[in-house]
Amino acid sequence: MAGRELDLETIVREVLRRLQQLGVRPAVGDETRDGNGTEKQALAAPPAREPGQLRLEPRTITLGLIHGRLQGVKEVLVSAGAVVTPSVRDELRKRQIALRFRSESAGDASVRVGVVLGVAGGMHANGAALAAVTAETAGAARVDRECVLEVVRQVSQAVAGEGRIGVVLTDRPAVALCLANRQASVRAAWGVSVVSVREAARLIGANLLVVDPSQHGQYELRGMIREFVAGRHECPKAYRRALGGEA
Repeated sequence: MAGRELDLETIVREVLRRLQQLGVRPAVGDETRDGNGTEKQALAAPPAREPGQLRLEPRTITLGLIHGRLQGVKEVLVSAGAVVTPSVRDELRKRQIALRFRSESAGDASVRVGVVLGVAGGMHANGAALAAVTAETAGAARVDRECVLEVVRQVSQAVAGEGRIGVVLTDRPAVALCLANRQASVRAAWGVSVVSVREAARLIGANLLVVDPSQHGQYELRGMIREFVAGRHECPKAYRRALGGEA
């Protein structure tokens, strides 16, 4: 909900607690509780494959899962599409630990997805919104232009030609969406809510997100960007021929 930050950690713990009451065993590595109500790990996640790397398999990554396990870690590797809670992301940023998502299509191999952020026209005037987006795209390449056409052109080229994912901030999202989707291999989606972004990632493997920051509160804006960056970006097999750019 815009403007109201939800305690996602608390929600995740409550869901796991209720599943346990129903007799449903959490997935490997998920949190559970002992007889005294103390959180513990059901089973340890697989060991890191590289020095300084922590590999986590659960689909939901919470603070309890990484607690006490970050000493000497330089990179956390999670499954493609895993949900990483905001508090985990904040903790990793504070410790300057990289977060990496494994590629579904690459099997065991993993890739670091680069992000390119396009800022068009008057979006600079909305400093709070811009700060919210940049907080979720730390280290992203940046394209700043007055003309939305030029911003979309450059971001689309990076997405199609370099395998990156792109975010475009503009007060003309319909124009940006139309332009971006004329480029082969670009699957642009209009971010209107966290749910819409999640569906775009699931259904088409969206690799470019268009957002009008003026229409969203900071919390919702950060949620959409976070959902997009963490989502899947590979085009589903059923749509590869129709959506172009992939055999």
